[in-house]
Amino acid sequence: MAGSAMADRRIMVPLSGVVLAQLLAMVDLNLTAAALPVIAADLGGTDRFAWVVTAAVLASTVTTPLYGKLSDVYGRRALLVAALAVLTLGSLLCGLAQSMNQLIAARAVQGAGAGGLMISAYAVYAELLDPRRLVRYQIVTATLVNIGTAFGPLAGGVLTDSFGWRWVFLATVPPSVLALLLVATLRLPPVAAGGRVDYAGMLWLGAALTTLVLLAGVAGTQWAFASPGVIALVVAAAVLLALWWRSAHRAADPVLPPALLRDRVVRSVAVQGWNTGAGMLVVVTFLPIVFVSLGASAADAGMYLLTLTFGTLVVSLAGTPLLARAARTQWFGVTGTVLLAAGTAWLAFTHPDLGPGGWAGWALATMAIGVGIGLGFQVYTLTLLRHAPRVHLGAALAMQSLSRQVGGSLVLAVLSAVFHSRLAAGGSTSTLDAAQTVFGLTALLLVVGVVAAVRLPVPSLTVAERSPVTTVETG
Repeated sequence: MAGSAMADRRIMVPLSGVVLAQLLAMVDLNLTAAALPVIAADLGGTDRFAWVVTAAVLASTVTTPLYGKLSDVYGRRALLVAALAVLTLGSLLCGLAQSMNQLIAARAVQGAGAGGLMISAYAVYAELLDPRRLVRYQIVTATLVNIGTAFGPLAGGVLTDSFGWRWVFLATVPPSVLALLLVATLRLPPVAAGGRVDYAGMLWLGAALTTLVLLAGVAGTQWAFASPGVIALVVAAAVLLALWWRSAHRAADPVLPPALLRDRVVRSVAVQGWNTGAGMLVVVTFLPIVFVSLGASAADAGMYLLTLTFGTLVVSLAGTPLLARAARTQWFGVTGTVLLAAGTAWLAFTHPDLGPGGWAGWALATMAIGVGIGLGFQVYTLTLLRHAPRVHLGAALAMQSLSRQVGGSLVLAVLSAVFHSRLAAGGSTSTLDAAQTVFGLTALLLVVGVVAAVRLPVPSLTVAERSPVTTVETG
């Protein structure tokens, strides 16, 4: 018993560093929202300040599959330490930036570090923890991620007002160094002998993801869908994806093994990642726009989103332990998707009133959406951690992350174009009307997600089972 307790303590110390690293990744990506106007006033380059956010998101998205694969080959700790070091360097460079271009470049470095932390951290948990403790850490990390996402902008605003915008970045350097020291003490099982890294596949996939993220950022908003620029990006993305697919089938050990998609569980996780990501991005993007159009301040509009965060926290604290004991985990995923669709449909067909008690219906709807997002994320992440073959765990986690980030961003781009086209039509169309069109289309899309949740079964794994597939066909 004493030996077991000592072993637990030896694990707890480095794992606390892993949890801290995850929190820092989320906070660093969300701190800048409130500071952006001050940054633009100080550094200039107002026409480029949106890239302070875009550069970090783009770098995070592109590097996610690279970290996933490299961690499968070289080990989780090495990649986690590397990602933390890159994040820390990026934060320091952001705080020292003397121009908008320097800040954008530093944010790209910061995003490249953040992109590896979430993937590598979940893989570490799966390596070290039995199913019961894995659920416990899932509760802790999901709660911290939700807190970081919700209160990151608020913390950034407080730091900016109290000490200046540079401390939004510099304040995260000391905890990043602490996390780095703690993570360096990790002791993990040796990785299986890996084959040659498919660097050509990394190049094609990274270029394709860059093109897709750029497409999601400009299509329908800065450039019309039929514009030459958007058409060129679509063609480029298609060509680059084809080159990656060809490289993946030829490589002995591809970055994202195509055969993983033939695994029904991995495919189910990817589909629902896209579904959850699209619903979440649409709601958090358009709800504040609606509230501001109805007379709320920007700060109040952000506060209205806290009901969504509360819903995800409820799932993190109460839903995950129930999930661990459930006989049919698939129905947790189905329930989450139904709540997400129902809450979005409510936003599409009811009108909010910001008076006392008048927006209670929308508050309940956003809370239902938060519960739905939380259930979807928890069910499919835990399933993937338990099911994916260890040798391809990093790649499987990368697929889930990419489906949520890139798929959700592309859906948001299309629906943003619908929103702007409705407003451009003029007449009696209000901001609320245009946003409710978007919510209605999103609800229809989420109904497809409900069908997918029912038809793509998720196994109930009460022990640390993994797929018997330890190698993946490369065709």
